[in-house]
Amino acid sequence: MTTSQGFLDALVYPRRAPELADVDDIFGFLVGSWQLEAVLYDAKGNTQRSKGELHASWVLEGRAMQDLFIFPRRADRKSGVPTGRDRYATTIRTYDQTLQAWRVNFINPAAQETSAQLIARRKVQGIEMEGKLSDDTPIRWRYVTVEPTRFHYTAEKSCDPDTWQLYLELFGVRSIGD
Repeated sequence: MTTSQGFLDALVYPRRAPELADVDDIFGFLVGSWQLEAVLYDAKGNTQRSKGELHASWVLEGRAMQDLFIFPRRADRKSGVPTGRDRYATTIRTYDQTLQAWRVNFINPAAQETSAQLIARRKVQGIEMEGKLSDDTPIRWRYVTVEPTRFHYTAEKSCDPDTWQLYLELFGVRSIGD
């Protein structure tokens, strides 16, 4: 398999676009590579842990942010082929001037039921995203803690208007050299 360097050169951009103000840049901290500790929760509260990786960059002349969200890590995959509970996904984030918020599209072909569309805004504590999974289940994702070298992220879904269930936590640590 060959990778088109022309495609990669045209996609990746070294900085955000000038029309995105500092105040609008809530995801710039993600640029680079991260090691992840992923904790998945089922409806009964059982947990499954997995190590993962996250790689993020400005793309499309700096007008969007894209990441690759992978767990288990590529190095830990037995067959090299993702299974249904794996994540080998991408998130594309674009700033919507009208909403003054980010549109977040999470795409996971390995487990389509985890794909989602959300709206993201900065909150006093971190970043909050609200939206729906591909089956219309309401969700809210949060970057609870954001620091230069680490973050804590949670994902919840709602089965009814008053109840939220935690289904994923991520603990990210910036990879050395990023």
